[in-house]
Amino acid sequence: MLIPCPHCGPRSVEEFAFRHTLAPAGADAVGAVYLRDNTPDISREYWQHVRGCRAWFVLVRNPSTGAIAEVHLLGARE
Repeated sequence: MLIPCPHCGPRSVEEFAFRHTLAPAGADAVGAVYLRDNTPDISREYWQHVRGCRAWFVLVRNPSTGAIAEVHLLGARE
């Protein structure tokens, strides 16, 4: 799988580290951990380019197919 780093361009997934899935907007701590819906169609995730520029970014993808819909630097659209 290729991940498009906002700074370096498309790179192999081996260069990146998945950190965790983002909670839905407005969710409290309990809701974010225990009451969230795990849907196979869309996932908003934190990733870091650990073997490159070290940038943190948000990746929006379909976990079932691996298709990446959006990538932006952390804090750019939060």
